[in-house]
Amino acid sequence: MALSETEAFKRLRQALRQIDPSLVVERGSIRWIDGQYPGVSYNLVLGEAHAVLFLPATDIEAEGWETRLAQRLQSSYRYLAAFRRPAR
Repeated sequence: MALSETEAFKRLRQALRQIDPSLVVERGSIRWIDGQYPGVSYNLVLGEAHAVLFLPATDIEAEGWETRLAQRLQSSYRYLAAFRRPAR
């Protein structure tokens, strides 16, 4: 059974808060994708940097998802942080 978009949002938001409270997942951007490669598409925001990302279903709903989700989001954070503008 596919994870609901509401539950996906809750899991993403909870994991993001542990990485950096300024990381935001746009709730309206979350879409469950069925098919050969099921998962969740979502928009992740860090300051002015945005990225539309895809998360395989196993990384957010299968056993051990907490660890895999944290690893994926940590990688996403490093990617977006590279686009941060330096403080003036």
